Amino acid sequence: KATAAEASRPKSDFLANMSHAIRTPMNAIMGMTELVLDTQIDDKQREYLETVLDSAEHLLTIINEILDFSKIEAGHVELEMCPFRLRDSLGDTMKVMAFRAHHKQLELAFRVAEDVPDGVVADPARLRQILINLVGNAIKFTHAGEVLVEVGVHAREDDQPVELRFSVHDTGIGIPADRAESIFESFTQADASTTREFGGTGLGLSICQRLIELMGGRIWVESEPGEGTHFHFTLPVEVVEELAQPQPVDAE
Repeated sequence: KATAAEASRPKSDFLANMSHAIRTPMNAIMGMTELVLDTQIDDKQREYLETVLDSAEHLLTIINEILDFSKIEAGHVELEMCPFRLRDSLGDTMKVMAFRAHHKQLELAFRVAEDVPDGVVADPARLRQILINLVGNAIKFTHAGEVLVEVGVHAREDDQPVELRFSVHDTGIGIPADRAESIFESFTQADASTTREFGGTGLGLSICQRLIELMGGRIWVESEPGEGTHFHFTLPVEVVEELAQPQPVDAE
């Protein structure tokens, strides 16, 4: 096993370098396209350029997933643990996803229980990445209804980090029971038709699982076809008493 892991490391390193090399010109393409969209152009040209920008953003998402996956495989992911206000971070994350939900006429809301500490120590960037992935998937696979993010205390013991539980609920297409575990495998989606209809690499959930495990948590899913999907993950955090005292949050 060790020999196989060592043999795969050069491939992971190469993939990480190639993904970075591709991402740099993609950012330039998107930036220049946005600049042109701010100029005086006719409706047909605007339609063409918006299609270019949308495709470039989709391609960049795929590139970022490949880059993250290759970094994880190569063991190059380092967590940046720091104190932050959980409710503020969650609110900012939901604002990022609000446009996607509004575009599909979905209700997007989040709720933080009153006993959840507001000042915590964790990796806010990785937590944001995980939530954006899970909420993005929920929006992608939900045609009508709502997407709800809930945060509560999963476990609390004296002299131990508080274990928080994050849940992302949707009213979407659901996942068959016999596919629920395999969706966390690399390059895997619920079925082939999902890839054709919704696109994607099948790496997002695998990346989420790896990051959550690196932070000391675990992730699982509850779902039935046609009844929506509920993703849950735990995350141990240190409490920072100096930051704002906990307040209940229920926002849309």
